[in-house]
Amino acid sequence: MKKIVIAVIVILVVIVGLVVALPFIVPTDRIKQELILATNEATGRELAIDGDFSLSIFPTLGVTATSVSFSNAEGAADPNMASIDSLTVKLDLLPLITGNVQVDEFVLTNPVINLEVDKNGKGNWEFDTAKAEAPKPAETSSDDGGAPDLGISGLNLGDVRIVDGVVNFIDQKGGTNINLSEINLAIELLGLDQPFEAKGSAVWNSEKTELDVKVGALQSILDNIETTTMVNLASKNINLNFDGQIKSTKPLNLGGTTTLDIPSVRELAAWTGTPLEGVSDTGFGPLKINGKLGVDDTKYSFSEASISFDEIVGAGDFSIDLGGKVPNIVGKLALETLDINPYLPAEQNGTSKAAAAPAQKTSTEKWDTTPIDLSALKSVNAKFDLSVQEILFQKIKIGASAVATNLKDGILDLALTEMNLYDGTGRATVRVNAQQPTLKITNAMTIENIQLNPLLTDAADFEKLEGKGMFQTDLSTSGKSQADMVSALNGTGQILFEDGSISGVNLAAMARNISTAFTSKGEEQKTDFAEISGTYQIANGILANNDLKMLNPFIRLTGSGTVELPPQTVNYRIEPKLVATTEGQGGGEATGVAVPILVTGSWDNLKYAPDLAGVLKNATNPEGVKKLIEGAKGSGDGVKDTLKGVKEKDPAAVKNLLDAAGGLLGGKKN
Repeated sequence: MKKIVIAVIVILVVIVGLVVALPFIVPTDRIKQELILATNEATGRELAIDGDFSLSIFPTLGVTATSVSFSNAEGAADPNMASIDSLTVKLDLLPLITGNVQVDEFVLTNPVINLEVDKNGKGNWEFDTAKAEAPKPAETSSDDGGAPDLGISGLNLGDVRIVDGVVNFIDQKGGTNINLSEINLAIELLGLDQPFEAKGSAVWNSEKTELDVKVGALQSILDNIETTTMVNLASKNINLNFDGQIKSTKPLNLGGTTTLDIPSVRELAAWTGTPLEGVSDTGFGPLKINGKLGVDDTKYSFSEASISFDEIVGAGDFSIDLGGKVPNIVGKLALETLDINPYLPAEQNGTSKAAAAPAQKTSTEKWDTTPIDLSALKSVNAKFDLSVQEILFQKIKIGASAVATNLKDGILDLALTEMNLYDGTGRATVRVNAQQPTLKITNAMTIENIQLNPLLTDAADFEKLEGKGMFQTDLSTSGKSQADMVSALNGTGQILFEDGSISGVNLAAMARNISTAFTSKGEEQKTDFAEISGTYQIANGILANNDLKMLNPFIRLTGSGTVELPPQTVNYRIEPKLVATTEGQGGGEATGVAVPILVTGSWDNLKYAPDLAGVLKNATNPEGVKKLIEGAKGSGDGVKDTLKGVKEKDPAAVKNLLDAAGGLLGGKKN
């Protein structure tokens, strides 16, 4: 036994002697050259040490070098992939015998790392040599299938720092260019079973960001067992905090409380290089989100979340599973008041200092023929429920509403299950089918008991219509572009307005006296109605209505015609008729002559004109027509002036009127 101990001591003395003598036996320059040669053979790149180089082996294994550089890939923007002003590494040698790694010093001063992806998508960290491409040996892991076994019994880090580093990233293929400067990082670890902390900072886009990461015990991470963790990211424009537990790393399983605080979304967007252009000067201010973050392998969740964005306040739950063919998202969000106005383009909410009225789209522009990209509807499955107590859009005020969204395998279903709008209610369903190259859309909507005046006043500053309204529509279309879908639009619908009035026009007076039909002045005009109703059919983009009617104690108004969506034109005829009494809505017709009105032309330039020829064509009372003609001859200038004005615009209409009158009354044609 004594001889064995003596033999071991002799061996150790020899080893220590060789280690101590090695720097004197092998020149430092030779070691440096061997190190450079080995690096070049392994990577195919050039390692250069142009400054001082020193090596110590006992009692500390250490390397110190200055002006170190490592060449870049061919064609890269910078000749060096990495350069370091000074590198210092010191490792205690004796503790290694027992598997305990003790790093006294590891300091990189002014390192500059240039990462680059070329136009073919290849990174400069991919080496072309055979050795670099040789398959790596499989990782050994712990018996429980956890983290890799490092083969060490302890780890102690002394002075481990990066000082004033720089990282540049250029993606020639994607057009990305990122620069991080003034990178400083310090790591603290007294043992594998002790807390681990990494603190650092960097400057990006002229703003400093600080990072602090703490782990309860690094050994727990290595053993794949639960430990506490904290991550804090702080800067002028964004603050992010996570405080929780890492339960395992293979698979990743963690949970904890997360807080996101953005003082100004507008300033954050500008800082990241994507300024908000064309939006109003209001909105996009502070954003705060907090809740419980969970990760379980491919499943990510954010539950019990509270959200505040400007004046918008809400709560919700969200989750995403990345384990399938496409991501699967599930969520729900409940908001109090959703004011959309601060986020509209400046010209729409009127807050821009130089806001101009939105340009009217002319009929010559027709519809967009650009193919619709359907890829987004196929790239994810989602189920999302949104409820809002109040929605504000421009001047429109919508009450409590709820929308259920379900997107699966390229089919999007939207269900408006609740909507309260100006004392009325609404519901709607929409299906968007993007499974085939040709998009298919179906829509059904009903709005009932809505107050027309406040709605139209808020929506379009139109104050002339009052009453209670109902809208119903059932539509379908398909196509590869907006133009295709307009031309393929089909469906039906109806409107019903009850117990209201139209301000600014007195249709009864217009029907009684043609001389004041389009020239009346003086007292305010108004037409009351018991009902305005009609149905419509749409076939291949052409909307046809043949049963418009308005019921009034003294007048019946009917209308028929078409609205041609593809060319954006209108061809419609409105015809008023007098009734003799005010008893109900069924009084007999009077002896006067009604004056039909033609509405024609393109959407952006509609024309309104009396259908004088139609007066006589549809007349059923010759005596009334006789009075009309006699009035034109001898009862003042009103009718004469009216006919004169019409003649100047449409001579043929007046000629047809007089010809028809003469034929009907047996007189001469003038």
